[in-house]
Amino acid sequence: MARELGASTGDRAGAHALPPVGFGVIGARSFVATHAVIPAILASPRAALVAVASRGGPVPDGLSAYDVGSYGAVIEDPAVEVVYVPLPNGLHRHWAERAVEAGKHVLCEKPLAPAAADAEAMLRAAARAGVRLAEAWPTPFGGRWRRALATASSGGLGELRHVRAEFTFPLAGRADGYRRDPGQGGGALLDVGTYCLGTIAALWDAEPAELTASARRGPTGVDLTTSAWAGWGDGRTASALLSFELPERQLLELAGTDGRLRIDDRAFTAGAGATALELVRPDGSVEALATPEDDPYERMVSAFASAVRGVEPWPRQAAEVVALSRLLDRVAASSR
Repeated sequence: MARELGASTGDRAGAHALPPVGFGVIGARSFVATHAVIPAILASPRAALVAVASRGGPVPDGLSAYDVGSYGAVIEDPAVEVVYVPLPNGLHRHWAERAVEAGKHVLCEKPLAPAAADAEAMLRAAARAGVRLAEAWPTPFGGRWRRALATASSGGLGELRHVRAEFTFPLAGRADGYRRDPGQGGGALLDVGTYCLGTIAALWDAEPAELTASARRGPTGVDLTTSAWAGWGDGRTASALLSFELPERQLLELAGTDGRLRIDDRAFTAGAGATALELVRPDGSVEALATPEDDPYERMVSAFASAVRGVEPWPRQAAEVVALSRLLDRVAASSR
């Protein structure tokens, strides 16, 4: 059953009475950092950007005032309460554990780690340190995604029978070589699997009774395309397609006995302005479902800041993160 992740992140009395949470960013040249999360930190009334650092070159224009020179300096900065980690997957555990050992909360890009065992170790380290460690998956904070899952979970599609999720884009010619590096947790499954498999798990669970997967691998050994099929033994099935080779597409389709809901426009990464989705009934009639305009990245940052301040609980529990990580492990093992 889907939960309304992030649905309670609106302004509350008292939330703004507390000082904003200081965020530090390591890997400040990362695409997701510069194009999504850093703007969200700057936009959130509950967060403040206080320090950044980059190893791959100078920090982007506009961030030089926040540049403290090194990852270690970000972590050691007394004004930094949360360290945001957008580094390649293979570096997540090292830097997240360094931050939590320094007493910092951590918001770490998805997947939390390339393997479930690493994710569990990271969460244990955070628990020992008495700080929060959360996976930065913004999709559940988007109103359109939440409306789609809530419609299916509440019976708006009748009995939900199949979930189809696809996230594909061509990697050829792109400079982000870490995606091709097995030592850095590269491959399509780890890069975009959370979006598709996480959505399926949010609707049902991350422990299907049956699972099969196949992959086409590139010269470095990482999967360039992975397809997976899962069944829960009671007629519910799901499919996922993840690729660095196929034309760009993000698709979410929920098929039930009383209708089919489909999002074929940036289903998992759309920002503010993505509000429309359509429900097709068995008789062919189409119902437009409107959703409020919001920015899932800003909502995610604000929700984490609120959790750090104790204003609101973080909506995604550690057990859910581990369960999804184990499902990613299962898909990887099956595809081999």
